[in-house]
Amino acid sequence: MAPSTNNVALALFFFVCVSFFPSLNAVPDITKTCEQTKHKELCISSFKESYMGRYLPNNAKPDLIASILIKIIVNNASDVSRNLKTTVLEGPVPLTPDVRTKYGICDHEVVSAMKELDKARTAMESMNHKSEKFNMKAAVTNVENCENELKQVESQLPDQKQFDEVIMLKKLLENIEDIIKTIK
Repeated sequence: MAPSTNNVALALFFFVCVSFFPSLNAVPDITKTCEQTKHKELCISSFKESYMGRYLPNNAKPDLIASILIKIIVNNASDVSRNLKTTVLEGPVPLTPDVRTKYGICDHEVVSAMKELDKARTAMESMNHKSEKFNMKAAVTNVENCENELKQVESQLPDQKQFDEVIMLKKLLENIEDIIKTIK
């Protein structure tokens, strides 16, 4: 095939693929659901960035949206934990014992939050809304504990990036918690 034929075939393939997947803007339930959260724009943007191009029914309910967002947040929390370990705890910058301890506690809290998120998703799938809300609240508390540990040594932190990642994780969790509150 000639290069121009390849380009036309590729463009046609792309058009066909895109036409079979509804755009995120065509799914008003995501925007409607995210409008009920503390951090509306973050809710919408995190969904778009992580779920764009995947099929989502036009009538997506908050529980499906929350389940997808939980998966996104678990991945985010995993990245935060990995960054805490590799960049800071195992990184080249020497840390004071107090800062090292705070980072260690923070990492433990993030890992605990991931476990609570898994429990929340399991509870959501079994329609156990009481457990789902309890586990989400526990995950938020874990990340708040991490944030509080880092705040105590904020002026001594070698890099603000990890602290910012923890704040972002907390905001994402607050959004999920807000969405879950709407599920009956």
